[in-house]
Amino acid sequence: MKKIKILLISLTVIALTHCTNSEQEGSQQQLIDTLMTTEQQSAEQVKPFYQGTILETIDAGGYTYLRIKENLEGHHHVEGHEHKDFWIAVERTPAKVGDKVRFQKELVTEQFYSKILDRTFDELMFASNLQHRVKD
Repeated sequence: MKKIKILLISLTVIALTHCTNSEQEGSQQQLIDTLMTTEQQSAEQVKPFYQGTILETIDAGGYTYLRIKENLEGHHHVEGHEHKDFWIAVERTPAKVGDKVRFQKELVTEQFYSKILDRTFDELMFASNLQHRVKD
């Protein structure tokens, strides 16, 4: 992200030193717009990773449903807000029970009904960028 900013700033300086005043104003605004758009896109792409241990897996269609026990190491735990295990859905994966995983949240749905499984999940997180480490 810093490299992109430095590159855009460098391009701005180069463009401004080679333009007339009227061209400078237009070039400046265009580069500012580009920088803001790039910054917004980068901010949208940065999502935190969740991590935990797989307690259960179900393959269905092109998805694998994983019941995860979240790893809260290093997280501040507020009394009365106990964390429980939860379900995620990811593209089909060979991950198994006991594997340590990390992933990014895309969408959380409530009362999600899977036709293939004929099952309703109270809450289901659709996730991406699944990384897993096989149980030792």
